[in-house]
Amino acid sequence: MPELSRPLPAEDRLVLLPKNPGSFFVFWLFSAGRAEAFASGAFAGELELRLACVDDGAQASVLKAGWQAGRAYLPVPAQGKTYQASLYALRGDAWEKLLESNQAAAPAAAGMAEERAYASMEFHKKVLS
Repeated sequence: MPELSRPLPAEDRLVLLPKNPGSFFVFWLFSAGRAEAFASGAFAGELELRLACVDDGAQASVLKAGWQAGRAYLPVPAQGKTYQASLYALRGDAWEKLLESNQAAAPAAAGMAEERAYASMEFHKKVLS
């Protein structure tokens, strides 16, 4: 494991943040004990990030990542809904749920492109004259 610039947290963390209407940013930090479990082989080196819709409970997407990656981007399945990420690790031949993130709402795009366009009053005066 590469040297870290600061000590590992006392407990594991998984955080889900909306990045834009099309993606979520997910990051995780493992405590020293959990990092040692991965390093010793108690867990396989690959994780599964599972994104589920809180509104209806449906699983939205799955992404595999290395345990040391610490971050990933997940596509937003549907704008305007609330999601939660879960982090799973393989122990033996069974997936074990390690963490659940906070809930985060997927932002909705702001209307049609022409509704989002901005033009100053000066521009409109020039176009109309």
